[in-house]
Amino acid sequence: CAISAALAIAPPSAFVACRRPALSRHRCARMAENADELLSPALWTVQGYSSVQGLVPVCQRLNQRRAEAEHLGISLLADGSIACRVVAAAGADPRSLRVGFEDFAAAQGVRARGGGEAPQLGESLLALLRKAAAQRRLLVDERLSAKHVLLALLEDARCGARLMREANLDRASLTAAITLLQAEHGRSKERGAGSSGERGAVSAPRAASPAGGE
Repeated sequence: CAISAALAIAPPSAFVACRRPALSRHRCARMAENADELLSPALWTVQGYSSVQGLVPVCQRLNQRRAEAEHLGISLLADGSIACRVVAAAGADPRSLRVGFEDFAAAQGVRARGGGEAPQLGESLLALLRKAAAQRRLLVDERLSAKHVLLALLEDARCGARLMREANLDRASLTAAITLLQAEHGRSKERGAGSSGERGAVSAPRAASPAGGE
């Protein structure tokens, strides 16, 4: 699908915090083909959208004028990110994987850009975002997140599929890692809730003894 060369990703300062209203079933069903919608913060988890916001500084650092799939891979695998945890849980080295995306991006060469010009949306990035949206629908999740992008990278013809294969990552290993981390997160929340209950019980005032009692 041809895209407009003039379509640009807004710089980070243009991304505004917003409340994420519940999405209607109709909107979820049709979500994900339009570039403007794919880049809307309302359709992402907060942490997932941080990867989209990271596209601009990555492109600026590399002095490249078009944001492509490799730039989202670099942003997605920022140190300490959820994607890094998933990749590590799947048995791969997230830093090595990120270096692979960095090396591929560097090989594309530097392109002259005007001062302050936002990077344009490349075709491979749009295709990757659409694949991520397809994964969201397949998993019946309400919002786009890092896990959908990771799964989509397995099908990225530009560089993602090769780099993920070289890292020995496939759908089975990523799905197992995602399931493991979700289970750990659930147990952590349960422990936190239990600890809060215990603290509340300890701090609750003792009932007054009846007259004549001890």
